[in-house]
Amino acid sequence: MSTSEAYRRRWQRDAHQALGEFLQADLPAITWTVAITGALVGDVDSLASTPAEQRVAFAAWAQHLGADVMPERANSNGTVRLYAKFSWQGDRVRGAIRASIYSAMDDEAQL
Repeated sequence: MSTSEAYRRRWQRDAHQALGEFLQADLPAITWTVAITGALVGDVDSLASTPAEQRVAFAAWAQHLGADVMPERANSNGTVRLYAKFSWQGDRVRGAIRASIYSAMDDEAQL
């Protein structure tokens, strides 16, 4: 195994351990991905959550992780993008939390 492969595996093990620690918190469930670099990326669900629930989940995780929240961005179709980056236990694990909040479709707006 090359040195770079050994580092990647260590980074992924560190991320996996950190994720286990994260999931001990009583916070909204989000999707987590462990990148090859060991970065953790949390994506707030847009299919089973309302826009308000997405914002609550994003804010809760950002606060819990002491994340650096970037200004939200909206594109031309009304989709709002939320993004925050974090470091856990110094720089042991780095990552980001993301949310894509889509504008309500016409049939949803009438409900």
